[in-house]
Formats: sequence, C-alpha cells, structure tokens
Amino acid sequence: MPFLTLRGDPYSRGRQHGEALSTAIHASLSRLKRSSTNGAWSRAERLAGHSWLQLEDLAPDIAAEIKGIAEGSEISLLYAYLLSGFEFLETTPPGGCTTVAVTDGKEAVVAQNWDAPPGTEQELAMLLHQDKDYGVAMVASPGTLGWVGMNWAGLALVTNDLIVDTAMQGIPSLVVRRLLLQERDVSGVLAKLRLADHLSGRCYLFGDANGHVAGCEISPSIGCVPLTGNQIVHTNHPITPPIAIMEDIEAVARIYPSSRERLRSANSPSLEGIADIHGLLRNTTGAPDAICKTASAREPTQTAFSVVFECRDRRASICLGRPDRGVYHAFDFAHESVV
Repeated sequence: MPFLTLRGDPYSRGRQHGEALSTAIHASLSRLKRSSTNGAWSRAERLAGHSWLQLEDLAPDIAAEIKGIAEGSEISLLYAYLLSGFEFLETTPPGGCTTVAVTDGKEAVVAQNWDAPPGTEQELAMLLHQDKDYGVAMVASPGTLGWVGMNWAGLALVTNDLIVDTAMQGIPSLVVRRLLLQERDVSGVLAKLRLADHLSGRCYLFGDANGHVAGCEISPSIGCVPLTGNQIVHTNHPITPPIAIMEDIEAVARIYPSSRERLRSANSPSLEGIADIHGLLRNTTGAPDAICKTASAREPTQTAFSVVFECRDRRASICLGRPDRGVYHAFDFAHESVV
C-alpha cells in the first residue's frame, strides 16, 4: 500500500495527491466512465455541478483539496468531484463491510473489514494529511477524499453502505466523512451528522480519545438515528426501526446477500480487547459469507483491507487483503500535531 504524506494547505495537499497518483487516478476515472451509460454520466455531471456550489459554501477547504487533485492529475474539476461522489452515478459501492466500535469506558477501538472486488486492494493508498492545524490519516482509492480514517485528536470513523431512499440534492458521503474527521469527539460528530444533507443511506461508527463510541444510521428522508452502547457492530442493512422501514430489501438481498449472516456472527462474541477484535475480523465462519469474506458467485467481493483504530493511542493497524491470511501493520500518530 503506498504511504503518502501530504503537507501544506488543502489545495497543496490535493495537488500532491493528484501528481503522485496521476496514473492510477486516470485509470480509476476510465473505469468509472466505462461503468456508466452516456445518459447516466451526463446526469451525474449535472448533479455534481449543483452539489459543487453547495460544497464551496459548506466546506471551502475540501473544495480546494479537490481542485488540487484535479490540477495535479490533469483531469477536470467535475471529474475529480465525481471520483468522490459515487452517489451521483446512482451506483452502489462494489462491496459490503463489517464494522465494530467498542469501549471499556477508557479506551475506544473502531474497526472495519472493507469488502470489494478482488484486486481492489492493489489500488489503495494511505494518505497522511499534515497542516499546522490539521492532521488526518485516510485509507483511500486514488483521486478520492478517502474511505475511513482517524485524525490527530484520536477521532476515528468507519462506515457501511445502506440501501434505503436517496436524495437529489446534498453532498457525497466521502465529503461527509472528511467533515466529520474535522471534529475532536463523538458529540461533535453527532451534531455535524444531524446538520448534513445526505444523498443516500449510510451507517457511521466512530470513537474518540476520551473512550466514547457511538454510531448513526442515516436515511435522507428520515435523518440520523443514533446507535449507542459499549459494543456496536454493523453490516449492510439497517438495525434501527425508523431506517429499516426505508430499506430496499430486494436490492440488499441481491447486492449484499451476506449482510445478515455477517451481523449474526459479529453479534456473537464479547469483545474485551484488541485480540478479540482481531479475532472477529479474521472470522471465516460461514465462508464465503463470512466477516472475513471470500469472493463467490453469489457475492463476488472479498475483504480488501482490514483496519483497527485505537483512539486513545492514535494508532491505526492495517492489513491489506484478507486478515486471516495477512499481517496487520501498525502506524502510530501520537507524535503528530493534535487537531
């Protein structure tokens, strides 16, 4: 996994990203365009154009970073925005995920197995953003704002796709993730989530350096429904009644058929430490429809990376590929500037 340190203001960091990963960004953009019809692509450009005006108002620093990515990789600004806005193309992300957030009241751990088509793991990068008053580590695909991450204050975030209702106006979830990682603690994240205009369904789990964890299921029409407790696990279907009402059950059964099996496995053990969490993420019970997932004809995705964020210690442990076959590599960020 490429490990890139991006320094300076948002535009400069975006430009460094774009220049360093230019070849991969062009390849990602080509795949995205090939996966869409001409009509769907034109519609996505219109939606992204309207959303961009909202983004410049809401988060000028993130808009500047996307401009830097576009100019560094020599693609159009709108194309750079579409790389971080799969919702504009009305496509479902190609793979489910299993997430967990655990605390003993003092130490919070947030973790995820991120599933995708085989080979996706070869396209990922770890991006470290450093500025005088900002620091965040993101696991990202080339040209995107990032999938999951942790900031220098020890706030960490993981996420699952939910297939519920959608909206015509709002900001992409990859933008929302970066906005949330500007916060210092769980309460700040929950407040910001309630104010955001969401384009599609999603579940976020998060934890902070004070030992707090929480989660939130989102439907654009219902809003944000919190998840609480010292141990929260999630897959790719809603578990709160208000959001479950909005679920497209047939689509979930077709796209994420393993979701309910994975949730049952994740709910079984009591997670009392890092070793238990690593064990959960390596769990192959029910394979191929397991937490540590194997590609199959029914669901052609597998675990592309596994990550464990230890919030108090500001440590990210990442395994590229299936964790039952790989090794976690730890990155410590406690020495970095605190947000």
